[in-house]
Amino acid sequence: MRAILASLAAFAAAGLRPRTPLARAIVLVLLIKLIGLTAVGVYLTADNVEPAVDAAAMARVIGVVTPAHQP
Repeated sequence: MRAILASLAAFAAAGLRPRTPLARAIVLVLLIKLIGLTAVGVYLTADNVEPAVDAAAMARVIGVVTPAHQP
């Protein structure tokens, strides 16, 4: 168990103190992705968000032909 914790600690330390420009760029991109995923998660799990989909919209997407109503 100590080996796993030591490797996780070394991984976290490498992420916090990148030594090369490539490592810094990778950490920056990973942070941007993490922020984006968090924002998407917050948006999708918001309480007042309801999908704007009804039967007519689904029929257009699927391609169902509805008969025209004749008087």
